Amino acid sequence: MATKTTTKPSVDPSTEELLALFRDVEATFPKGLGRERWYLMLFATLTYALPDPSTLSCLYNYLISLPQYSTPQARKTLIRRIREALVKVVSLIGVAKPLLVIWSISALEREEDRDFTATREGWKCDEKNLENGMNWLRTIYRGDVEEVDQRFRGHADFRWISYNITYGLYLSDHSVLDGLDTELVVMCALLIQNLAPVSAFHLKGFRRLGVTTEEVETVHVCCEKVAKVCGISMDKVPRVADIEHLVPWESETSPQGDNNNGKSKL
Repeated sequence: MATKTTTKPSVDPSTEELLALFRDVEATFPKGLGRERWYLMLFATLTYALPDPSTLSCLYNYLISLPQYSTPQARKTLIRRIREALVKVVSLIGVAKPLLVIWSISALEREEDRDFTATREGWKCDEKNLENGMNWLRTIYRGDVEEVDQRFRGHADFRWISYNITYGLYLSDHSVLDGLDTELVVMCALLIQNLAPVSAFHLKGFRRLGVTTEEVETVHVCCEKVAKVCGISMDKVPRVADIEHLVPWESETSPQGDNNNGKSKL
């Protein structure tokens, strides 16, 4: 007889609980990863974890209250980074929730803060796009690429989507968020979904970009803070200690950020 399982529904935190979470994560997030990345992991995780993601507009309000975002130009740069994180999350959780987040932020934006740039105008699903996607996939997966490719045997549509769209269109575009930003968003968005196999690949990927084991573990702890506030579980995903023996030794000296064009170390 099959055992019936139940999934605990996520809860909708109050604004006060969310503000406390923001401050906690900001204080806990690894200092070695810079001052401009902690909020990316919050957008990556809360967009999925909140029952009503439009409440995430309070994170935007919190950010623009900080002194470093006191000018329209600073807020334009901020919204470009937030928007790109949400665009990348589309490839991991779907479009509806990220769309609600950006709409709720848009309703709060001052006219002088609006950024009208677009990153993917003129995008083509061509050989160059595939090359970019595969180059970034190989950077993150390294020796795991063959194993991943074998999982697509008999399922060519998913191979095509993964290489041309997930990596080609979304994840290899580092014009706004560099490689380290991108992999932070991906890893956190997968951890919060409690997805063990893909989380393991991206815990390794984060290490392969030169992030230390201690920093990866601290980011994981920040994701758990989000899960606790939202009443969801992260009990199936591995820790960085579980995959450390599978990471090439050279990751310790690999540069942080994008191997080609991620020049910012914020």
